[in-house]
Amino acid sequence: MKKIITMMLGLALFAVMQTFNEVKAQEKLTAYQIIEHWDNRTIPLDMTSQMTMNMIDKNGKVRTRLLKTYRMSDDKQIMWFLKPSDVKGTSFLRMSYDDRDDDMWIYLPAFGKVRRIASHTKKGSFMGTDFTFEDMGNRKLKDYNYQLIKEEEINGKSCWVVESMPGKDVITDYSKIVSWIWKEDYIDLKEEYFDKKGNLKKVKIVEMINVEKYWVPNSVTMENLKTKHKTEIIFEEIMVDTGLDEKVFKSNYLTRIN
Repeated sequence: MKKIITMMLGLALFAVMQTFNEVKAQEKLTAYQIIEHWDNRTIPLDMTSQMTMNMIDKNGKVRTRLLKTYRMSDDKQIMWFLKPSDVKGTSFLRMSYDDRDDDMWIYLPAFGKVRRIASHTKKGSFMGTDFTFEDMGNRKLKDYNYQLIKEEEINGKSCWVVESMPGKDVITDYSKIVSWIWKEDYIDLKEEYFDKKGNLKKVKIVEMINVEKYWVPNSVTMENLKTKHKTEIIFEEIMVDTGLDEKVFKSNYLTRIN
């Protein structure tokens, strides 16, 4: 009996020391290392979901859209607008790379052809929402300089607050982005976007849900503080690691509503 108690105490002490060591290691992380962990966090190999997109004006009037989206890792995404009729058939494809800018295409049924989004037009609104095409893409680690500003809690979750400043050659609509990164899983729960004059322009809030072994977005809300307009995206019918075929992420699939 004494041996069992001793062994249990030893295991408990080991667990405490492991936690202590992890906490101490986190305390020593630089801003760049935190962003590296964020970029390399564990995410699904692929994910499918329905998206309800609510666009809310300053008077509280809501316009709702329904979409279907497929993702592969964080590098490929395709989405189709299903409702209402004025946007049905519109679709969007993004391909991200480590060594160059994202490629983006949009299909507008009224024009009957797929259009590539040029880099200099990515600051434009994505389908009338508060997200720009730039917001729909991935930021490259090497393109920014980082500074750890402070630590702060969001809804009981301890976060690092990291400021990202773009390099001089980076094409962006923002002078800086401030991110609240959850210490437990290196997820950005909140981001603030500042315009070229340094004024706070937009705020993004992310709510997470656990699906199988992953933390994935349950909702994402982007609010434009200047126009007092916001876009809320709610994810439903989420499925992960279903073995999506890579051929889906081709521009010829934009004209197909899956």
